[in-house]
Amino acid sequence: MAVIFDHTILLSKLKAYGVGSNSSNWFKSYLDNRTQKCFVNGSLSNSQTLTCGIPQGTFLGPLLFILYINDLPNCLVNSHPRMYVHDTHLTFASNDVAHLEENMNDDLTKITEWLAANKLTLNKSKTEFMLIGSRQRLNTFGRLPSFTIESNSIKQVEFTKSLGVNIDENLTWNAHIEHISKKIASCIDILKRSRSFVPFETLLCIYNALVQPHFDYCSVVWGNCNKSLSIKLQKLQNRAARILTSFSYDANADDLFVRLGWQKLNLQRELKTATMVYKSLNGLAPDYLKLMFTNWSAISTYSLRNCEGKLAVPFPRTNFLKNSFSYSGAVLWNSLPTNLRQAQTLASFKSGCRCFLFQNK
Repeated sequence: MAVIFDHTILLSKLKAYGVGSNSSNWFKSYLDNRTQKCFVNGSLSNSQTLTCGIPQGTFLGPLLFILYINDLPNCLVNSHPRMYVHDTHLTFASNDVAHLEENMNDDLTKITEWLAANKLTLNKSKTEFMLIGSRQRLNTFGRLPSFTIESNSIKQVEFTKSLGVNIDENLTWNAHIEHISKKIASCIDILKRSRSFVPFETLLCIYNALVQPHFDYCSVVWGNCNKSLSIKLQKLQNRAARILTSFSYDANADDLFVRLGWQKLNLQRELKTATMVYKSLNGLAPDYLKLMFTNWSAISTYSLRNCEGKLAVPFPRTNFLKNSFSYSGAVLWNSLPTNLRQAQTLASFKSGCRCFLFQNK
């Protein structure tokens, strides 16, 4: 959606949200009487008064835009929206193609009407859809669904990027691991080229700034990727360790990790997953994450030893559930000692969990 919004509509929405007259007048004075010129090919246009949009680079810009589109979900009947600034994802679950088409096209029509009423436009070239499911389930579809916006067909894609994470239609994480592996390999090459004239401490800073963030970013989401993908990432960390320590390509990576004070990637991901479960259970994360877990005591009348603070583990009928945060998080949480599950602060939990995971594996 274009982020140039109408001033009159914005002010009316602020009023509906409870912004008082004095504050509303302040926003009005902030938006009114602004002009703009364009400089193209050496020529400067005449000054034009702006009746929509706000100055670029301002702190108020993102906030006002979020307030402007905050009521978009109210127009939807069937699908569930997930919104981040001007990126909006609609999801709907069904095993029937006709059911998918009917419900999604109905909501797409409502979206179009809402956009028109709010004087916004949709970037049709960047609008796409993806069917998510196992290969076996998707193969049962006799035909592909057809989705349209203002008589324009929406193209299907096999994977898409959402907030920096590449999600594919089978949730295999192949596309995401391939994407970050290329970035990591490129950054490791920078380390290799810099090694001869940069001190070790600087090389380590470069690694922590350019390489490690790719291993960490959203690893709670994709961390249960299959073994071959996990090995692919681990080889990259091994390579970085050999470059940083100036050892040969066949040096034992485990010994180098001890020298560097590193832990293998699977243990780093376990720590991040356990930390996210702790946050979810203790009100330090969005509420929907807490709803993924159920305390063992809430469903069982038996009092078993060491069950304090344990979670009920859902029965995984498919690999999708087995690889999900709700399942793997519960299994990992239950493997922690009681004193960690009952930690009073996040800092004490992370410290204790780091010792437990890194020293016991």
